[in-house]
Amino acid sequence: MQQKDNVLAVITNSGSTNTPASTLTVYQDGSAVLAYQKGKSAARFADYHNQTFPAGTFASNKLATLLGKIKDVSTIPDHGCLKSVSFGSTTTVTFQGKTSGDLSCLSSEDTPLFLDLKHQVQAIHNHITTLRTSHDML
Repeated sequence: MQQKDNVLAVITNSGSTNTPASTLTVYQDGSAVLAYQKGKSAARFADYHNQTFPAGTFASNKLATLLGKIKDVSTIPDHGCLKSVSFGSTTTVTFQGKTSGDLSCLSSEDTPLFLDLKHQVQAIHNHITTLRTSHDML
């Protein structure tokens, strides 16, 4: 189990009608812990299981570099944007005690560094989806 001191960032997704809310705690060594908040929909989200990922699973060095350049993630704006009722969710990053605006609403109008973070978080999410899908095939 990781020490709290080794936490790099926490990525939070609000969930939607079709997916449970989740919190991904990413550690300095590229390991992570994914926890789902299923609430009253536990039966519907039975296929979603909390997971622990070993060191090196995620490119924590890329994430650390981006976060180090941004420094204060609370400067990432929370524009708000149109979203699907069924699939829309918000995604935020907490780093050094500060939380970003919704990364999913960033656009080409925003600071390139913020967009790089959005893409890095999307890559992490895609990696989890790939791992989950390959695990389900076993």
